[in-house]
Amino acid sequence: MKRLFIIRHGRTQWNVEKRLQGAGGDSPVLQADLTPYARLAAYLDEYRFAAAYTSPLPRAKTSAELIVARMPHNASLPLVPVSGLTEIGFGQWEGQKRADLVRDHRELFAKLSRRENDPALTALGVEDFDAAGRRFAQAIKQISAALPAEANALIVTHGGIGQLGMRYLTGNDHLLGLKNLATSIVGVVGDQYYLDVYNQTAYLPHVDLNEGNVSIL
Repeated sequence: MKRLFIIRHGRTQWNVEKRLQGAGGDSPVLQADLTPYARLAAYLDEYRFAAAYTSPLPRAKTSAELIVARMPHNASLPLVPVSGLTEIGFGQWEGQKRADLVRDHRELFAKLSRRENDPALTALGVEDFDAAGRRFAQAIKQISAALPAEANALIVTHGGIGQLGMRYLTGNDHLLGLKNLATSIVGVVGDQYYLDVYNQTAYLPHVDLNEGNVSIL
């Protein structure tokens, strides 16, 4: 079985401030304490990876570099940027605080949270959720097709597109928001995708159970 280890990037300042951070917004990952990266790397380094991929957005690329640099058994693993792994675009809502959006646009934000397309969201420049899910799924399928049999791939991406994309791949619509540096594992058998592990964070020193994707209520 091929296995795809899908990681959400590390925490950023906008994550802390609970600002929407999509394809058109980016704040640097926080690096004052790299213990979470070391813990995640130790967990991942128990496995061997044939390839590693990352969203081209800086927060994902930096997270991937910090992780792989702490994986001695996979130290020579090159990181390949893949545009299909980019976060959902939030248009004019990029950088806006969730609390403000919920207060001023509660019904429309609820549709965003459910990944429900609406003309009002389109007018704001929010990416079509069906299109976003398809592009992520297509990227994952191409990554899987390039893997040797029984091989693993490491994939560093984002919370919104990761959750939405795994819904598309597996048909599971009951997935909560992903936490920073959480690991999900998708198993591939033929052309079928199975969710083996989702939102794993047991290796992290501390996890706030209320932490999750800012764009989800």
